[in-house]
Amino acid sequence: MGRPIPLWFFLLCLLVWLLFTMAFGWAVKSTYGDDDRSGMLGRVALRIANFTGLVEQVVVELVSYASGDYRDEQIRVTRDKNTDYSGFVPVPTAPGIKVDGLLMRADRPKMTDGWRLIAGAFTIDGEMENAALLMSPDLKIVRKWTLDEVPVDGKTPRPKYRKFVHGLDVLKDGSLVFTFDGSISLQRINVCGDRLWSTGGTFNHAVTLDEAGDTVWTLSSGDTIAQVAVKDGTVLRKISMDDVIAKNPMIDILEIRRKHALHLGQNNRNTTGKWMDDPIHLNDVDPLPSAIADKFQGFEAGDLLVSARSLNLIFVLDPDTLKVKWWRIGQTQRQHDPDWLPSGEISALDNRMSRDFSEIVALDPATMKERTLFDGRKNDFYTRIRGKHQVLADGALEITSPQQGRAFEVDGDGDVVFEIADTKPGSETTNYTISEMKWLPRDYFDIGSWKCPTSG
Repeated sequence: MGRPIPLWFFLLCLLVWLLFTMAFGWAVKSTYGDDDRSGMLGRVALRIANFTGLVEQVVVELVSYASGDYRDEQIRVTRDKNTDYSGFVPVPTAPGIKVDGLLMRADRPKMTDGWRLIAGAFTIDGEMENAALLMSPDLKIVRKWTLDEVPVDGKTPRPKYRKFVHGLDVLKDGSLVFTFDGSISLQRINVCGDRLWSTGGTFNHAVTLDEAGDTVWTLSSGDTIAQVAVKDGTVLRKISMDDVIAKNPMIDILEIRRKHALHLGQNNRNTTGKWMDDPIHLNDVDPLPSAIADKFQGFEAGDLLVSARSLNLIFVLDPDTLKVKWWRIGQTQRQHDPDWLPSGEISALDNRMSRDFSEIVALDPATMKERTLFDGRKNDFYTRIRGKHQVLADGALEITSPQQGRAFEVDGDGDVVFEIADTKPGSETTNYTISEMKWLPRDYFDIGSWKCPTSG
C-alpha cells in the first residue's frame, strides 16, 4: 500500500488552491473593473477565463450540428402562451416559391395599398434561411432573396442559424443592401440575388438609404456611424462616439456609463475612467429628408437622428461638424428605430424592457411633449429587444415585434388590420424572428421589368 498523504500537505494544497482562486478572480474582476492594477496578469487571467467558454461553444456547435438541432437561438423565440392563430391562414406564394409556417390574417379593405418587404428567418423549401420576401399588394409572396455572407478580408461568416438579419433597405431596382447582427460584412445583392459587392466589417442594426439613393447609413463596431456608397460599397466616412464626445465637451450624455476610479485620499484632475460593458449600443441612424426639414426648427436636411439603446437616449447629430443639436434621455426605455415625421415629431419604438408591453410614441423635439401612437396592450405587443416601425402618410403603422416572431399593421383608427406570424414548422411553441416589415408604395418599383434566370 502507498503511504497516506499527510494532513498538513493536503491542507497546504487546499490553501494554495484557495489563494490561487482568489487571485485569479481578483485579476479577472480588476481587468473588467474601473481601476486595473493587475496588469499583464489580469489580461492573461481574462483570456484563460474566456477560453473555457470558447471550448464549450465549439463543443455545443459540433454536438448540435451532428444531432440535427442547429442551435437556432439567434433566430427563434418562444411563442407567447396566449397566442391564438385560429384565425390565420397560410400566406400564398407565387409558383417556384415555397415558404412554410408563414401565417397571416388580413382585413384587406382597411389595409394601406402597397408592397410589403418582410425580412427575417423563414422556412424555405424545408430549410431555415435568412431571407427577404416581397409581398404584393394582393398579399402574395412574389419574390424571395436569400441573405447570406461569403468570406471577406480573411474572415469566415457565422453559419446562417447563428446570426440575425438586422439592417436592410431596398432600392427601386429591386437590389438590397443588408447586414446581420453577428456579421462580417455589409452587402448588396441585385434583384436576382447575385452579389454586387461585399464590404468587410461588423456592421449591424440599421441600413438606411439617403433620399437620393446614393448612400446608406449604417452602424459599425465600436459604436460607430458609417456612410457607405451604394454603387460599390466604399465606406465614405465613419463617425465614432469618441469623436462626438470630443466635439461636444460640455454635453455629457454619451459618458454617463463611464466608470471613474474613486480614490478618497486623492483629487485627480483630467483623468478618464473605463467604460462599462456595452456603454452606448447605437441601434439606428436616420438622415433628415429635405422634404420635411422645414418642419424641424434648428435642424438641417441630412442631420442624423441616432438612437443609443443603453442610454435610453435619442439625439440629433450634424454629420459634418459632429455637433449634437438636440437630445432626449429617459423618455423612452431601450428604444429602437426613431424616425422623422412630417408632423415635425420624432417617432420611436419604445421597447419598455421588462415593463409588460411595448409602444410606438411620437416626441415633439421643440416642446418635449409625447403622444402615444400605439399602445401595445391593444394587441399584446411586446418586444423586449429589437423591433422596427414605420409611420405611413395615412396614419397607419407597420410594426415589427421580433421577439414574438410577428409583424402587424394598424390603421389610422388604431385597429389591427393585418398581421403576419412566422411559425416554426412542426413546433407548437416556437416562432422564427421577423426582423422588419417595410411598406412600399405601389409605384416604388416596376416588378414587371425584373428579368432573372429563375423565378426566385
